[in-house]
Amino acid sequence: MLIHKEISEVTTYDCNHCSYNTKRRSNLTTHMLIHKEISEVTTYQCALCPYKTKRKIHLTDHSLIHKDISEVTTYDCNHCSYNTKRRSNLTTHMLIHKEISEEISEVTTYDCSLCSYKSKHKRGLRRHILIHKDISEVTAYQCAHCSYKAKQKSYLTEHMLIHKDASEVTTYDCKFCSYKAKRKRQFSQALVGP
Repeated sequence: MLIHKEISEVTTYDCNHCSYNTKRRSNLTTHMLIHKEISEVTTYQCALCPYKTKRKIHLTDHSLIHKDISEVTTYDCNHCSYNTKRRSNLTTHMLIHKEISEEISEVTTYDCSLCSYKSKHKRGLRRHILIHKDISEVTAYQCAHCSYKAKQKSYLTEHMLIHKDASEVTTYDCKFCSYKAKRKRQFSQALVGP
């Protein structure tokens, strides 16, 4: 990996036509295309429309628009709603779920002695222990719109979302797929998976 090498150990590839340089030969090869005459560059032409490209992979991607949706193989993430036409994209996407679960497993946890609940924060465990107590033993938070009572203020805040118009509710949107959640906890759980 380049990040572990000393600066003097890293080979750089320099362009003969300008000041461009890079640590990767493939980047230089792609860069060199800007210095070639259009007639010198190999282009890939779509057989069904005027689309042209310098990269074969781009033509492969483009050709999918001419196929019926039922003919296109998609690769679906089993942790969220992400899907792609490329297996390599799914493999890269899956890393976000792996990294999140690894981060969670590396954290010190606080375990409930009454059930299997675990928290990475002491305050989370303190709040959780309230569920083992009767509502009469705890200061209850009352909903102003219905008879709902909560042992924790955060639960009441979460409950209040059902009384709001959808346009007033902040949603948590995944930056990698189309998944959305009204509740941060649901969103976090979806990222990590079951």
